[in-house]
Amino acid sequence: MPTPFLTNDVLEESHTAKDYLWWAKGLVERVKSEPGGLERIRLRVGPAKELMNEAIPIGLLASKYFGESDDVRIGLKIGSQNFDARVSDGRKRPSTVSYIEVTMAHEGEDEYLRMWHLHEKGEVSGLGGVTKRGTKKTGLAVEIAGEMVSQTEVLRRERDLLSKAMNRKLGKAYPPNTLLLVAFDDIMAFDRKDNAENLEAVLVDYVPSLKTFHTVAVVGLHQGFFICRRTGDAI
Repeated sequence: MPTPFLTNDVLEESHTAKDYLWWAKGLVERVKSEPGGLERIRLRVGPAKELMNEAIPIGLLASKYFGESDDVRIGLKIGSQNFDARVSDGRKRPSTVSYIEVTMAHEGEDEYLRMWHLHEKGEVSGLGGVTKRGTKKTGLAVEIAGEMVSQTEVLRRERDLLSKAMNRKLGKAYPPNTLLLVAFDDIMAFDRKDNAENLEAVLVDYVPSLKTFHTVAVVGLHQGFFICRRTGDAI
């Protein structure tokens, strides 16, 4: 079997804010074209995890926050350091963001099980309850309920996911001028005023607790949703 091309060295390449998203999407398509590549993308296996959970959200941020500038360069840093990417902003009026820390507002294991079900069955509900039986070793069975979910429940889930994502970053040390990027599934939120206001209210509530960051940004993974707020550590 050929060696997969996606490595840490590839993921750590520096690209401009203008090119970053297209570069990352190109990597996704190349991985998907390899044997077993679609499974690695869906289940976040190996370097595909950093590609989908860090590079793609950063590319989406680059097209919004940095205005697809040719004068801003971004490079991932794979490892256990207290940031996920470095930023070099060479514009006449730079943003002063030097680092990016990425976190995902998702369901954890249930998110993985939804993707596993999608890969095995070819379809999945994004909102139905998840039931798991067994393990990979004993035989994994996953059921995703197809019931309707009320808008009230959707809003509650979105608040909960965003809150948990930001809670994970409280009380930790980050370099000065680090932007916190929260990647979010905006299938429901992108074009509904109540969903957008719901998420913005959560962000506003958390800003005082996240003053170690330069800015906190929430970026939608599918439909272009974007909100951000400056905090207390900006120069």
